Amino acid sequence: MSEEIITGRAENAKGGAVVVTNKGDVVYIMGVDSWDEDVVGKEIVVKGRLSSEKYIPDPVVDDDGAISQGAIGMQTVLYNARWKFN
Repeated sequence: MSEEIITGRAENAKGGAVVVTNKGDVVYIMGVDSWDEDVVGKEIVVKGRLSSEKYIPDPVVDDDGAISQGAIGMQTVLYNARWKFN
């Protein structure tokens, strides 16, 4: 994992706190369940160790065809995040 600086908009997702970059990439912030109301929607700069991994479980289809929430594929996750407003 490398140390990276991510710039974007702080948002809350079902999988936790995220930063949505100007390119539309979504970066999950490890250990942060949600941003406080005064942070959501604001431009922030976040620094930490970036990783690509399976953070959100895949959706599962039960015997009746109901599909659980989840995300297929890998997610981008930032560890040991430190942030400030941009």
